[in-house]
Amino acid sequence: MRPHEAVIGTRVRSRVAFSGVPNGTEGVIDEDYGTGVTVAWDLPRSPLPSGYHAYDGRWAIQSGILRDGFDKATELHTLEVVKR
Repeated sequence: MRPHEAVIGTRVRSRVAFSGVPNGTEGVIDEDYGTGVTVAWDLPRSPLPSGYHAYDGRWAIQSGILRDGFDKATELHTLEVVKR
């Protein structure tokens, strides 16, 4: 994935495994914080709500959504855009 593709609402897939996120897991970029973006993971045990596309400000304990941050300069290569 390239920085210009890292847009809120974009569906992505992990290219590597992360803690609690198996390789190939899909998610949605739901926040852009300038130098990076946050991905909300669509996990079997905690699926994203239908139509989810942007962070709503609720903490993970409230929403049940696992989110991870990715630096635009150094970590986007671990993600790929899902073509639909």
